[in-house]
Parts: sequence; C-alpha cells; structure tokens
Amino acid sequence: MIRYPADLPITARREDILAAIRSSQVVILAGETGSGKTTQLPKMCLEVLLESSRLRQEMGLIGCTQPRRVAAMSVSKRVAEELDVQWGREVGCKMRFADDTTRETRIKFMTDGILLAEIQSDPLLRAYSIIILDEAHERSLNIDFLLGYLKTLLEKRPDLKLVVTSATIDTEAFSAHFGSAPIIEVSGRLYPVDIRYKPVGENDDDPSHLDAAIAAVEEVLLETDTGDVLVFMPTERDIRDTRDALDGRLGKGIEVLALFGRMASHEQQRVFSPGSKRRVIIATNVAETSITLPRIRYVVDTGLARMSRYNPRTRTKRLPVEAISQSSANQRAGRAGRVQDGICIRLYEEEDFNKRSRFTQPEIQRSNLAEVILRMKAFRLGEIETFPFINPPVSASIRAGYDLLHELGALGETHEMTATGRELANLPLDPTLGRMLLQAREEGCLEDMLIIAAGLSIPDPRERPEEKREQCQAAHKTFASPESDFLSLLKIWNHSPDPENSGKNALRKYCKSYFLSFTRMTEWRDVWHQLRDTFKDDRKKASSSPPQPVKAPSNAVSPWEKAAEKTARQDEASSSDHAIHRCILAGHLGHIATRLERNQYKAAGNREVMVFPGSNLYERREKQGKQGQEKTRQPLWIVAGEIVQTSQLFARSIARIDPQWAAELGAHLVERRYSEPHWSAKAGRVLVTERLLLHGLEVKRQPIDFGKIDPVAATQLFIRGALLEGTTHLPHRFFQHNQKLRDRLEATLTRVRSSRVYAIEEHLFEFYRARLEAISSVHDLNKLVNARVRDEPGFLCAREEDLTGGDDLSHDLEMFPDAASMGNSVLPITYAYKPGQEDDGVTVQVPQPMAEHLTSGQVLWMVPGLREEQITTLLRALPKTVRRDFMPLEVKAREIAKDFDPGRGDFHEALAEFLRQRYRLQVKATDWDAQTLPAYLQPRVEVMGQGNKAVMTSRDVDSIRETMRKQEQSRPSDAWDKTAKRFEDYALSSWSFGDIPETVLVETIHGVPVLGHPGLVLRDGEVDLRLFKQPEEARKQTPAAVRKLAENLLGKDIAWLHKELRILDVKAAPQKTLNFQSGLAALGSTPAANAPAGNKADAACDHILAHALRLEPLLPLTQKRFIEMCERTRRDLPALTHRVRDLLKQTEELRQKILAFPKRYSGLEQDLARLLPPNLLSVTPHAQLQHLPRYLKTILLRAERAANNPAKDLEKAACINDFNGWEQEVSAANRETFRWLFEEYRVSIFAQELGTAQPVSVKRLEALLG
Repeated sequence: MIRYPADLPITARREDILAAIRSSQVVILAGETGSGKTTQLPKMCLEVLLESSRLRQEMGLIGCTQPRRVAAMSVSKRVAEELDVQWGREVGCKMRFADDTTRETRIKFMTDGILLAEIQSDPLLRAYSIIILDEAHERSLNIDFLLGYLKTLLEKRPDLKLVVTSATIDTEAFSAHFGSAPIIEVSGRLYPVDIRYKPVGENDDDPSHLDAAIAAVEEVLLETDTGDVLVFMPTERDIRDTRDALDGRLGKGIEVLALFGRMASHEQQRVFSPGSKRRVIIATNVAETSITLPRIRYVVDTGLARMSRYNPRTRTKRLPVEAISQSSANQRAGRAGRVQDGICIRLYEEEDFNKRSRFTQPEIQRSNLAEVILRMKAFRLGEIETFPFINPPVSASIRAGYDLLHELGALGETHEMTATGRELANLPLDPTLGRMLLQAREEGCLEDMLIIAAGLSIPDPRERPEEKREQCQAAHKTFASPESDFLSLLKIWNHSPDPENSGKNALRKYCKSYFLSFTRMTEWRDVWHQLRDTFKDDRKKASSSPPQPVKAPSNAVSPWEKAAEKTARQDEASSSDHAIHRCILAGHLGHIATRLERNQYKAAGNREVMVFPGSNLYERREKQGKQGQEKTRQPLWIVAGEIVQTSQLFARSIARIDPQWAAELGAHLVERRYSEPHWSAKAGRVLVTERLLLHGLEVKRQPIDFGKIDPVAATQLFIRGALLEGTTHLPHRFFQHNQKLRDRLEATLTRVRSSRVYAIEEHLFEFYRARLEAISSVHDLNKLVNARVRDEPGFLCAREEDLTGGDDLSHDLEMFPDAASMGNSVLPITYAYKPGQEDDGVTVQVPQPMAEHLTSGQVLWMVPGLREEQITTLLRALPKTVRRDFMPLEVKAREIAKDFDPGRGDFHEALAEFLRQRYRLQVKATDWDAQTLPAYLQPRVEVMGQGNKAVMTSRDVDSIRETMRKQEQSRPSDAWDKTAKRFEDYALSSWSFGDIPETVLVETIHGVPVLGHPGLVLRDGEVDLRLFKQPEEARKQTPAAVRKLAENLLGKDIAWLHKELRILDVKAAPQKTLNFQSGLAALGSTPAANAPAGNKADAACDHILAHALRLEPLLPLTQKRFIEMCERTRRDLPALTHRVRDLLKQTEELRQKILAFPKRYSGLEQDLARLLPPNLLSVTPHAQLQHLPRYLKTILLRAERAANNPAKDLEKAACINDFNGWEQEVSAANRETFRWLFEEYRVSIFAQELGTAQPVSVKRLEALLG
C-alpha cells in the first residue's frame, strides 16, 4: 500500500493525476515549490505501473530526471524512505561517476544528462515505462533537448508515458508541444504576498539599485519585528557591497548573509540554518527556484539578474546584467509567502513589470549549440534545424555551433561527421575538452591533460572567503604559474594527496589548508577516474613505451654536470608545458590573441580583449619580484579558455602559446594569403610570401615556391629576375649570347637617347615567354635545357630581329664617342637613358688631379651628338624679341653648331659672344640660367680618385672645381713648394719687387696646367709676396697689403691728415629735448657723436684712407699703377678730407633736429640706430656716406608727416614691414646691395621729393631676395 502525506497539496489531486496518467501518454503537472510534486509523483507513477503490470505481467522503469545532482540524490533517498524500501535497490539514483541502481530498481532518479547519455546506447529507451521530466521550467539545454527527443520517441513508443513537471511557468507551451497534453495544476503551500512597487530614484536624486535596496531593507526592519529579508542582487560584487553597507548600518541583532553559486559550501550552509537573530540574506537568482530558504517573509527585488548569453557572431560568452522576466519576478515574490503573509518590494515601476517578457529566454536560444549538434549527429537524430524544439534556436547560433565543431575537427566542410567527431561524441565531456584530450594522446601528455580536463569540467575548486582574503590569496599563490592559468590546476592536483592511496580525511585537511572546496575536489577526482577509464587503452599504450635509461648515481658530480642536469630538467618541464598548451590550443583555436599593449590583446574578429585581473598572466603596475629579478613579460600570443563580456571583454584562463602551433593545429581553418612574389637569386627560384591567417590573425609568415601557386606568373617573374635583370649568373650558352646582343643594342639606343631602348628588354621577355612554360627556378631551367640542348642547341638563342621587332637601328655613333681627349688624357664617356634619374644622359669620368681645372665649355662640347639640341634649347629660352631672328630654331641651331667653339671658358658666355659677333644681336649669358639646359644635355662629371673610385659626381662644373681646389690646398706638392720658394718674398716695406704676374705655371698634370696666383699679404704690419692656389684668395688678401705699402710711402701726408681731423672733436649738443641716448642704449648702441674724440678722428682717417688707397681694378699689379695711385691720393687728400668733414657735420645737425622733434613715430629710434651705428665710418662705404644726409632728412620728414597724419604713416609703413627680417633671407653676396637699395626704397616711400640715387621698386628688392 502506497501512502501519501496528507499535508501536501499534491495529495488532494492524486486521483486526478492517476486518471490523467492512465488515459494520456503525456501529462503536464504544474505546481509551486512545496506542493510535493517531486517526491509524490514517482509514487503515483509506480501505482499506475503496478496496476498495469498485473494485466501485462511486465513492468518497466520509472525514470525521474533532475537538473541537479544534489536534488536527484536527496529526493531518491526521501522516496525510498517513504516507500519503506532499501535505497539503491527498489529506488536508486544514477549520476555521472556514481550508479546506485540494481536489476530490482523500479524508480530511477538521475540527472537529465544521464538520460541523454543512455539514448546513445538505447535510442528507444526500452528500459523505461514512464519518464518524469522534473523542473522543466528551467529550460536548460538538456531539458529542451529531451523535450524535443521525447516528442519524436513517443510516436515510436506508444506504450511509453511522459510526465512533465514545472512550476507554474509557461505550462501552455509544454502542452502545445505535446499536442495539447492535459495540464494539472497543484497549488503550493503559499500565503498571500503584498506586492509593492518602489522604483529606484522615486524619492532620492537618482540612487543606484544598491542604495534603493539598502533603504528598502532598513524600512522593512524598522516597520516589522519578525521574519527574515531576502534581497535579490544581480552580481556577486553587488552582494558584497550591499552586505558591507548593511553591516555598518544595522544593529547587532541583525545577521547579514550572502548567497551565490561560487561561495564556499560551509558559507552557503549558514543560510539554511537560521539562529535566533533576524537575518538579511542577499542572493543572486540562485535563490529563485532551486533552493528553499526558511523563515523568509520579505523580499526586496531589484528586478535584475546576470544572464549567460553566447554571441554566435563573435563566439563570445557574455554575462550582462538584464531585467528579469515576469515569471522570474513572480518566483522571487513567491519566496515571501512560504511561512505566512509576506511582502515583496519591487525596485521598479509596475508599468515596467507589465512590459517585460513573460518568460525567461530558454538556454538553447542563448547558448553555444556545438555539443547539442554533436550529440544529435552521434544519435542520428536528424538536423538541428528541423529538430522539434519547443523554442528553436536562431540560425546564427546554429551556424556558430557548426563552425565550432568544424574548428575542432568534429565535422567536415559539409557538416559530415568525422572520425574525430565520433570520438568526441563518445566522451562524457564538452567537445572542446574532448578535443584537448584527443590532442594529448598525440602529444604524449595524456595523464596531465586528464587532470586538467577533469578540473575544467567542474566549477573552480578554489574558494575565496571574504573574511580571509589575504590568507586565501597567499595559499592560492602556491599554485600560480607565470606561463599559464591551466598549469595552476595541475599544481593544485599535484600538491593534493594521492587519490589512489589516501582517504577523504587527508583530502579534507588539504582543502582546508589551501582554501579549496572539498566537494568540488571530490567531484574532480570522480571525473578524473571516469576519464581514466575512458582512455584506459590509450594510457596502456603510453605506459608500454620503453623506459628511458637511468643514469647511475655518482658521489662526485661536477658543478658543470649539475648545471647540465638542471638545464635538462628545465627543458623537459618546458617541453611538457608546451605539449599541454598545444592540447588546450587544439580545443580553443577561436580564442587565440596577440598582444597589443599591457594586458590588451587583439583576438579573433578584430576584437580587443583584456587579460582577466585574476589571471596569473595579468601584468600589474607594481614592481614584481625581488630587486634584480626581471619582471616576466607578457607573452606575445595567448590562448584563452573563454572570452567573457562583463564590464568589458575579458580573456579568462589563458596560456602562453607559439603561433606556429596555431598554424599547425588549425591547418584546416587557416586562410592563406600571398604577397610580394619575387625572384630570389639566393634561393635560385621565384618565392612568394605566404601569410597564414587564423580567424583574421597572422599566425605564420614564410617564403614558399611561387611556382606551385601561380605557374604562369612565376615563370614571368623568373624571366625578368633570372634572365633579364642580370643579377644571376647562368652558365648556359644562350644566356651569354642573348646578354651580349641585348647590351649592344641597348648601348646604341642609349647613346642616341631613343625611347626604343626599353623595347629591347620587352622583346627579349616575349622571346623567352614564348619558349618557357612553368619554369620558375634555376633547377627547372637546367632540367629543360639539358633535355633539349642536344637536339635544339639554339632554341633559346635570340636573333637581332627578335629584339628589335625588325626596326633599323643604324646611327652615326661617331657623334657619340666612347671617350674624349683632354690634354694628353683620354676621358671615358658612358651613356644612360633613364629620364628623371640622377645618372641620366652622359657621364664623363675625370681623374681627380684634372677636376679642378675643368670648364663648362670643355664638358658641354665633349659629345658632338648633343650640340644641336643644346643650342636649340638655349635659343628657345631667349626672349621672344630675340628668338624670332633665329627661326626656324632647329635649322639655325644646326648652322650654329658647325662653327661655334666654346673653347675652355664658360659655355654660355662663349655662345652669347658668338651670337653677338655673328648675328649682331644683344644676347647676354645672363639670359640663361643653370636650369635652362635639361640634365641630360649637361654631361655629368664623375671625379675618379685612387683605385679608380668615384669621389664626387655632379653636373655643376663650378662646384666640382671649387671642391677639388679646396682638397688640393690641403694636399702636399713638391712642384708647388719649389715654385713658391723661388717666387715668394717676405717682410717688404716698399714696392721693390717690380710687376707681379697674374699667374705662375707650377706644373702640368695630364696635359692640364696647374697655375699659382701671386698676391700680397699683410702680416704683423709687414707685407709678404705669396703664391696662392686660388685666385679668389689672392684677390682677397692683396688690397690691405697694397694700402700698407702706400701708407709707408705717404707717411707725411697721412700725419697731416690725422692732425686735420682733430677738429672733429666737437662735443655733442646737450640732450635736453629727447631722452635719445637712453633709447639707443636700450638697443645696445651709443650715438656716434658721443664717442671719444680720438676714436672719431681715427675712424674718419681710416675711412678716408680706405677710400683713397685702393687699386681699381686690382689687376694688373704693376709698380707704375701703384705709384700713380699714391700721387693721386697726395693730390686729392685735402679735398676728400674736407668733404668727409662736411658730411659728418651735416649728419650731426640733422641728428640733433630729429632728437629735438617733439613727436616720434614708432620705430624712429631703430631707424637712427641703423643709420648711425657706433662704428659708422668703418661700416659705411664712402660712396654711401654722401647719401646719409638724405636718409636722415627722410626720417625727419616722416616724423613731421606722421605727427599730422598717423594713419597715412601706418599705411606707408606697411610697405616697409613687408621686408622685415630681410637679413635672414638675402644671400651674403647681395647683402650690401640690398641694404642700401632698401634705404632708397624708404626714401621713395616717405620722402619721394628727395629723389633716389638709383631706380628702386618692390620687384627689384624681391629679385635680390631670390
């Protein structure tokens, strides 16, 4: 006689339930927690079977599935107790790693995964008469899969009955799924619950849900005296923050507890054992349906939960915080009505509740479907797209599942099952873990990977109690590995007691010491045992391999041997770690990533992920390790066990990998891209860079034979690289023949600058291409030549017409000589047709000793074939009024070229003189500049030094000559020393050496004379006659020496001059009207008029003598010209002195007027300082001194006009300001010219009526600035 507890709500519906089971194949039973459906329904099914077995003399099993192992075990024992039978016999329980059933078992409790596994060996489930699918409302993957499978199975087995139990959540969907199956509802033992809505931010300034929950808890505790409070929070962090806040605000009479899935088991148990204090329990959604908490009367619902979602596009596991469904909210509220009337405070609007989805989205629509697809393939259940799920998964998730299985090698390109897939389907593991174990078999690290895989299949065994955080971290640091988070699992296992030779007490002690969960460690061992049994054959094969020889121990081991042994052990450990990481990579090829920066990696799909802070490989900012130790650098490549989106995208459970492993293990997935095909002379073949991309990341780059990728393109590159570029030496006769023919034809066309030179190479390319097929290496060519050379010795030898296309290439090459004569030397000439390149045109090689004597005329005339084009170009550049007299230009240029000889001088000067003489036209060399002739018409000079190496190259002959002359000055020369010794004289006080020649012949090099340039040098008050290598240096030194000799001759006259100039010692006028001296002082100057009298007289004397005692022109340096200069100076000196004195007097008067003017324009002080510097007479040439009064009058006029019309003055000043900073822009050669022309420009702007000494304009000024 089967008895039922009278106090359970389900008992009242017993007859209805029995009748439904008898009459219907499928029954949907809806009941709240506490209705008794889980324990009483198996007894009712047994009652039905006992009735039918009397009629049929047979009785199958009653299978009862539970989502969780704990529930399956506890419920089975409770049912056995109520039936008064032995547990493990009539009523048993089967779970992974534990089967407590016998042949006599009639009621079999199990997890839903066990029933799924049994389908593989018993597709029709013939052992069962009734199946109870309990807690179906949870809609896990297994439950949805079983619902779909059982729907198809019931059609094949009409004798099989199915009872689906659920909380009162979407029971209509279950009924519809099974063809309108009957629904029986059983009420729970519930009391009324008052729902109160108190939205976040209703009374405060937008608080968070934490603040709102804390306020609600305080309100409940303040208004009531009994009953515990259950607070639903979305995350563990929220729970901790809320608990910490409440701990500090509630009195000692309130106990605040936390509840979430990752808590240590002993901490979880505290919520099930209430004491005398009121309690506030803060929990995640784990407290909605799966557990029953005693004494709860009040619920505070934030309306939020963290949901697990799989993004099929990015293959990322997301854990977002979302608003819960209406059904979840009702389940939470129901927790308040289990013991008496309750209250549920919802921290959101009622309108918000009404808008939410009715039910939580099933797991199958937000999960990775790879394992489901694999099981369906293995069970031959058809395609997932047509499988009868209650809520079919979206197509994107299905595609992602197929892609993952293909990545793991379980499915082929067309989704067919592979041998690997069949092995994975037989393993009691997730496919990724299974793939890791299959790889471990190949890598020889199966034992280690069995441990790691078993550890990954359970929740993390490491516990982290909040109150012992520091001790916990220190204990877990024992297991840390800088290379991998996975190796930490191996360390945890290896540190634990031997599972084969130790008991539970030893394990419990170990777990306590290292803050590990004893339950999870036990489960880890159970999984490990099962996996060992699964792979026992593979383990036997591995253990049967011959053992490695053991080295005999030695008492005398050298330090070197110890070091070698240590290195060997390290290498062995590293090799083992690499093997483990290759196995992990085999299961997670989609989770590789390459380093971008500290803790940031680029993962598949161009995503950026961050290393999870809890990882061993997370790099913290603080200095790690002891002083002197190097900080371990993060690996360039990692593989992640999972990529999770929470606050950001995190890579969790990571390990260092070599990208080469990814290329090998993911060979079926890699995308091959090819770039940079090129001929490699070193390899003797055409290579191409192959890039292997795995999920968009480059895991390998290598050069490979391009001939295997694209034979046609490879052959063409081989022809160009090996046969045409000339960088490869080939011993074949055809190659030498064709190269000589090509060189001859190209040399001819290059000299005459014919664009057809490029066609030669193209014709030869086409010649080879027509005869070579799939030849991309020297090896291929040798093989072809050896096969055909005997029968066709000339089959690759080209003829001239093959390379010219039949064109006539005859030219007068005498006009383009190979060499040119210069003195007694022959200078080689080469030609290049490379428009735009530096060596385009003609190149003349000149020995270094000759380079400093080159002229542009010599160089431009060396190649007669260029004459007409050079002259044509220069004529075309003439002004139009001149150019029209030379039309047609080509004819006139040909006529000129016959008679024109530039000689050794400047080419442009010589041509201009020729045109003036021949055609009576005013043509100047300045009509052309250096850019008039294009580069190819200006021969390029290559100066050859020792060893016939080029030391300088340029088309500018003047720059070559200048550079070589500077180098020549620093080179010793015997001939120079002899000539200088014969010619030079020293310590001269008068012109006693006669006339000085302009040049002296020193020696002749390669037919070119080397000349010295005589000059005078003033040294320590005496004059020397010297020989200079450069005429410029001679001209620079000589004037001062000539003046000194003249002063020696005119001693009495110069003494008179000094005496006469003393009258200039006039004191400056009193500075009463203007503070001008301080203004100039601010500019760093002092007025010239305030200088000491002696200084003024000396400056004036020096100015006059500098003007009077000079030879113009300097050359020739004859004694007669010197005497004439001295006589002229003696005669003109008094008049010159008085003129200078009058100019200075006039200047001082104008300065005083300017100083006395009451109103000054901006910049007046600077203008005076510029015109009247302290060293006025030494820096102002005599020719400009006479203009000084006019410049000062300009200042005075400007000041007067600026006072009357300041705006007009500013307008005029703008013209001057345009040239501010001219000192930085003007060249040294034009500096003085620009300075005085600029003063004239000021006169033209501010005092035009004073007139200018020379024409001046903006255009002229800008021309001087370049």
